[in-house]
Amino acid sequence: MPLSNEQIASLLGMINTAEQDDIDCDGCFEHLAQFAETRLANQDIPDALRTVEIHLRQCACCKDEYNALLEGLRVLEGE
Repeated sequence: MPLSNEQIASLLGMINTAEQDDIDCDGCFEHLAQFAETRLANQDIPDALRTVEIHLRQCACCKDEYNALLEGLRVLEGE
């Protein structure tokens, strides 16, 4: 079944907006705590942590770990 023009345009749009994921899950985990603390402090994400931000958008497993860490840090802050 051939793709419609709309489907092709949508796929090309996704390709054009995709960001390069320069780190793997291990690299993400190395910086996850620093990334979470930066977010909790409502600070701007430094350029050195942008790769973590990009990876979290693309990796559901790391995103789950990040959300769990963030929740734990929020609980600790509330104590």
